[in-house]
Amino acid sequence: MQAVLLAAGLGSRLGTLTRDIPKALITVADRPLLAYAVEFARAAGADTITVVGGFGFELVAAEVARRALPVRLVENRAFRDGNLISLTTARAHIEGADELLVMNVDHIYRPAIAALAAAPADDVTAFVDTDRELGADDMKVERDGAGRVRHIAKTLATWDAGYVGMTKIPRAAAARYWATVDAALAAEGRAIHVERVLARLADAGTPPACRDISGHGWLEVDLPDERDRANEAVLRGGWSDGR
Repeated sequence: MQAVLLAAGLGSRLGTLTRDIPKALITVADRPLLAYAVEFARAAGADTITVVGGFGFELVAAEVARRALPVRLVENRAFRDGNLISLTTARAHIEGADELLVMNVDHIYRPAIAALAAAPADDVTAFVDTDRELGADDMKVERDGAGRVRHIAKTLATWDAGYVGMTKIPRAAAARYWATVDAALAAEGRAIHVERVLARLADAGTPPACRDISGHGWLEVDLPDERDRANEAVLRGGWSDGR
């Protein structure tokens, strides 16, 4: 399995925390988000990890070198566009993967979730949970009777799960996934995010599967108060194999 970590964004909603560094280097319990994401991807079975940097790319490259992180680093210079552009920036390196795990870099998952991420997928698979009370900025999922994605968007009026920042794509579904990426960019422009691919697959009658990680817990660092809560949670323990 290969993993691609989308780490190009500015993290503008983190305010002064990302004034001088990219979101990927925000620290939680004295470790950057990037380090947690790489550790999780390896625990999930990724033998090749591609990190797509953008804003503050030189700083990310320096941190990768300093920590000797086992990753391939590629640069998305159009980092002000949606993160689907980051995915396409890495496409030449990841398109032939037997399985591909697409991850946002601003999430920290409990180690037990790695086993759920490692399990093979038969189709494009969105990872979801039902533990959280979702707010206006959370990505919401409405599942159909078979437990697949019927709709996915932040603006849904009804939903029964939340997206947790990971998608898995097996080789058997890769051509359909990448064709949908191309169609999404052509129809909607470069400002869109990877979740739009899931939405378009559902609209086309090929709804992605869902894999539920409820009961384990995960952290998102998108706002200053979320970083503070994540810091407290990780310091209490149980969020990393080493802690």
